Amino acid sequence: MFFLTKLAVARRSVTILIALAVFGGGVASWGNLKQELLPNIDFPIVTVIAPYPGAGTADVAEQVASPIEAAVAAVPGVESLRSVSTTGLGFVSAEFAYGSDVKEILRLVEAGINSANLPDGVTPVVRNFNINSAAVVIATLSPKGDTTLTELAELAEAELMPSLRGVAGVSSADLSGGSEQQAMIMMDAAKLASARISVSQVQGIIQGNNLTFPAGQLPVGGALVPVSATGRFTSIEQLQQLVVGGSVDATGQPVPVFLGQVATVSLAEVRTTGWSETNGEPGLALSVSKSAEANTVTTAEESIA
Repeated sequence: MFFLTKLAVARRSVTILIALAVFGGGVASWGNLKQELLPNIDFPIVTVIAPYPGAGTADVAEQVASPIEAAVAAVPGVESLRSVSTTGLGFVSAEFAYGSDVKEILRLVEAGINSANLPDGVTPVVRNFNINSAAVVIATLSPKGDTTLTELAELAEAELMPSLRGVAGVSSADLSGGSEQQAMIMMDAAKLASARISVSQVQGIIQGNNLTFPAGQLPVGGALVPVSATGRFTSIEQLQQLVVGGSVDATGQPVPVFLGQVATVSLAEVRTTGWSETNGEPGLALSVSKSAEANTVTTAEESIA
């Protein structure tokens, strides 16, 4: 130690140059330092959120939560497992041994869920709990003038959200509080019984006629072009004219029974992603989350800009 001190005093110019180089390097690297609200700690906790629209609590627990629990429980290192089933939504949380490889755990959990026997239309979202995964920007959007909430949501999804998701460092940008028009079908139990048609029969016919499926390939210019058959409903009138059964008239001739004869079909505004208000007025809630390696301040500033 004395040798270094003696050398530094004897070679003052070299010592000053080294000190200046270290100082300059520190100043240059200052702008590249990540700024975080809290330390970046990866907790070995994995959550699985599985929406199942229209399903009751019992169906969610049996058809969604149970298969996901079995898939997660098969991953090595599980210390605790918890699940909550509500109407239309299943939630599973698993805690693993501290020090586990979180990325490997996520890979194994996703692989297990992909091979699980889940109902059609159920797409689970697997996430790792990160202390810095909270939104860095939370804002509200309110309609002005004659603009409806549905129109505002469509405009935001078409123009604003793609721009936000393209900002460097943004991992996700979500919009909630919107609404959309959905067909509401109110079945008449007495008319169904008179036509000898069950509710499940009507549901099956509606689902079977509201699908898009592959219909083979068509040769065009020496190439094979995939062809899809589309059977989507585009109007209330199409639903009302859907044949859901059959009966006979007074002369004994068979006649079709249309959905509009046994049910009331109408359009209704349905909130699809929760409820948001600003100063007591309905609006949209916007949240932006950053990726693990991004700078909190820089990402927030670029998102707002």
